[in-house]
Amino acid sequence: MKKQILAVAVAGAFAVPAFAAADSNVTLFGQLQTQIVHHSGGDLDSGFRMHDGGFAGGSTDGRLYGGNPNRIGIMANHDLGNGLKAFLKVEQDVDTRQGLNRGARDQFVGLEGNFGRIQAGRMASPYVTAGKDPLNGTFMQARTNGGRLNPQTFGGLGEGSYLDQGLSYSNSFGIVSLNVAAFVDNADDSDSAFAGRLNFDLDPVELYIAHNHANDYGGQGNELEGGDFRATKIGVDWRAGPFRLVGEVSDFKADDVDGNNYADGNTYFLSGTYTMGRNDFVLNLGHTRNKNDGDSGNVDYAAIAVKHNFSNRVMAFAGVSYSDYDNDTPAVSRSVDSDNFSGGMGSSTSFTGVGAGMRVSF
Repeated sequence: MKKQILAVAVAGAFAVPAFAAADSNVTLFGQLQTQIVHHSGGDLDSGFRMHDGGFAGGSTDGRLYGGNPNRIGIMANHDLGNGLKAFLKVEQDVDTRQGLNRGARDQFVGLEGNFGRIQAGRMASPYVTAGKDPLNGTFMQARTNGGRLNPQTFGGLGEGSYLDQGLSYSNSFGIVSLNVAAFVDNADDSDSAFAGRLNFDLDPVELYIAHNHANDYGGQGNELEGGDFRATKIGVDWRAGPFRLVGEVSDFKADDVDGNNYADGNTYFLSGTYTMGRNDFVLNLGHTRNKNDGDSGNVDYAAIAVKHNFSNRVMAFAGVSYSDYDNDTPAVSRSVDSDNFSGGMGSSTSFTGVGAGMRVSF
């Protein structure tokens, strides 16, 4: 009887605030993934490893600046009337080894109405389209295996991670969607970073163009440290029936604080998906070319996988990922796992990962 009374009291304590804030909506969400992968190649000790994110060359989990898909967070919005809504999002990294607070993800507040959406705080750059990779967040993802801009090297300026002191505006105008943002450098606002993306809905084709630009930017979670960076990307996402095809070409350049160029080249990414029932069959191909190193700075990437969707909240996957690094691999493509990888990339090498995993979200 006492337990029943206590349960009713607890339920009532939560119900009263919910009733008092009938114009509000609060959502708790989360996602957790783990995978078992056999890694081999290079100086890496071959064998099985269990981890959450990572790449073909090793396990990295939350230390890869956005390579891990795991998260837990809260979203809330408040109806202010006249079509105006205030909102917030607080999200943290999670991993299966050390739990919560691996690092902050989205942390922002904002307003949304007929004028569009404005938000301020920590957020992903509009340049980021990591979700266009069907294998994003797994050990087979393109961004950590040489097929797209690496989040470890460029942080939120690449295909992952988040940037502080952001102010963004987004809106849709018919078939065109706009997303622009500035990331303020608090040490000197003239050194702030800027990014933007245009999406064109040309059903069944989506065309998108994105650009990042940062001069003398201190950066967060990347190697710029007061250097210069720019990247431009053009992508196409085509869907028809069970088929999906995504293609991207990007051009990038990065200089350190002394003006020395350490990355200048292109990435090429192509992904094809065929859906049969609850199964997605995926083939990814990618290539990174570093212009200032000639043929010695190239990376070739390929991955093939099957994803089984038990529901829209539960997914299992299995596949193989392969990356081949030429001599003096550029920093834009180099992914180093400090726990499981020792030695440099001074000579040609390749990595292979074969494994399977599961992702559950709520």
